[in-house]
Amino acid sequence: MDKVTFRQHLDQATTMLVDFTQTLSYNDIADNYKYRITPNSRTVDKDDEHLTDNEIAVLNIWNKYENRILTADQIVDLFHHNNQVPVWVDTTIYEAGQDVTIIDLFCSRRLRDDNELYHQGQIMPFHLQVATPPDHLKVEKNGKFDVNWRKRLDDERKSKTLLTRLKTLLGLTT
Repeated sequence: MDKVTFRQHLDQATTMLVDFTQTLSYNDIADNYKYRITPNSRTVDKDDEHLTDNEIAVLNIWNKYENRILTADQIVDLFHHNNQVPVWVDTTIYEAGQDVTIIDLFCSRRLRDDNELYHQGQIMPFHLQVATPPDHLKVEKNGKFDVNWRKRLDDERKSKTLLTRLKTLLGLTT
């Protein structure tokens, strides 16, 4: 897949994802889209013999962008290698606000040509998903949920981790 086609598929997948998510969530979703990369694993071990040296090198580059917010152009540059792209990319909205919408790209570490991609069709390799919250985290309005639940959960985990470290440093825990 050439870069122009990949960019078109990313743009189409983004628009379709937003439209789909808006049917299920009550959030305002800004049309200023940013992305983050989440490989299906950030490590390589002896069980990953199916990865090529090039794919391992690409993964190492992707890992440098962990938790960073990226533009569509950056995603194209990071995902497109010699007309190969990730075998699959699951898209979900991670955070939606009035100024920016962040889309998580959960992806395979394997890079392949068009005919080897999992999600064939008009927006391959992209697959649209809406991450619905578990019942204990669900906040509903008129039968629709808050799409920002994963971001809130991550923020809570980070603050608890930071608080625990501070308590340890101050000798408040044993």
